[in-house]
Amino acid sequence: MPFVRTRPEPHPWSLGAFAVAAVAGALFGNPLGAQSTATAASLLCERTMDGTRFPDAKARMQAMAAGVAPDAAFARGCLFMGDGQFEKASNEFERAVAADQASAAYHFQLGQAYGARAQHANIFKQAVLARKTKAEFDRAVQLDPDLIDARVGLVTFYLLAPGILGGSADKARREAQEIRVRNPYRGGIAFAQIAGHENDLPAATRELDALTRQFPDSTAPYVALATGYAERKLWTDAWDVADRFARALPDAPVGLYLVGRLAAESGEQLDRGAAALSQYLQTTPRAGDPPLAVAQWRLGAIEERRGKPDAARAEYEAALRLDPKLAGAREALGRLH
Repeated sequence: MPFVRTRPEPHPWSLGAFAVAAVAGALFGNPLGAQSTATAASLLCERTMDGTRFPDAKARMQAMAAGVAPDAAFARGCLFMGDGQFEKASNEFERAVAADQASAAYHFQLGQAYGARAQHANIFKQAVLARKTKAEFDRAVQLDPDLIDARVGLVTFYLLAPGILGGSADKARREAQEIRVRNPYRGGIAFAQIAGHENDLPAATRELDALTRQFPDSTAPYVALATGYAERKLWTDAWDVADRFARALPDAPVGLYLVGRLAAESGEQLDRGAAALSQYLQTTPRAGDPPLAVAQWRLGAIEERRGKPDAARAEYEAALRLDPKLAGAREALGRLH
C-alpha cells in the first residue's frame, strides 16, 4: 500500500502524467522564492535519494554523514532511503528527531521512511506504519506550516490511505488549498494530483493548463499536460501543448524530449521526433530532465516505427549501455531478436 513516496522513481518521465505532476513542484522548476531551512533540508534529502541524477546532493550528504549528530543521522537516513534500505533509514531519522525534535525536515523525512516501509509490510504493520507516517507529517506541518513537501505528503496520504486510517479526498483537497495559499504553483500541482487520482481528466487538465499560463517559465506543467493527453491517445491535444511549450520555452531541452516521446508513442511526426531526440542527445540533461538513456530508447522506438529494425536495435543497445536497468529498452530489444 504505497502511502506516501513523494519523490519520483528513477525514471519519472516514463510514469503517468499525474504522477509526474505530483512530484514536479519539488524537483522541477518550482517558483518558490526564499526557502525556509526545513524546505532546503528536505529538498537536499529528496535529491540525495535520486543520487544518479543529483550527484552533488548525494556527495554533500555523504560528507554530512561523517559529521556530528543530528545532521549526520539525518544524512545517513537520506542515503539509506536512496538505497532502498527503509528500515535503516527510519532508524537514522528517529535518531535525528530524538536529538532535535524541533526540526520539521527531520519529522517529514521520518514520515517518508515509515511510508516507504508500509509499502513492503504485511497488512497489520501497514496500519501501524500508516498512522506513524501521518503523525510525522502532521508534526512537520505544525513545526513549519510552510513546509510544502510535508503538506504534499499529507495530500498523498489522504488519497491513498483507506478511510479507516484517515484517508479522504475531501481532506486532500483541504490540504491542497492550504498549499495553494502558500504557493500557487505547488497548490496547482496538488490539485492536479487529486484530479488524476480521481480520474477526472477535465479537472486535471484545467489545473495544469492554468499552470502553463500562470507560470510559463516552468516546464513540468507542460510535460504533465501533454503526457496526460498522450496517455489517453488524445494526440491532437498533446501536440498542441508541445507546440505551445516550444513557443514559450524554445531553449528548454525537455521540450525536445517531449516532442520525441510523443512521436514515439503516437507514430506521428516521426521525422520531427527523431530530429528532436537527436538534438536532445547532444545536451547534458539538467537536474530533473529525462536521462539520455530514456531518450535513446524513445529514438529506437521511432526507428522501429519507421520500419528500420537495425537502426532501432542500435538505439536500444545504446540505451542499455547508458542504463542496463532500463526495462523499456530491454523489452524492445527482445522483440527484435
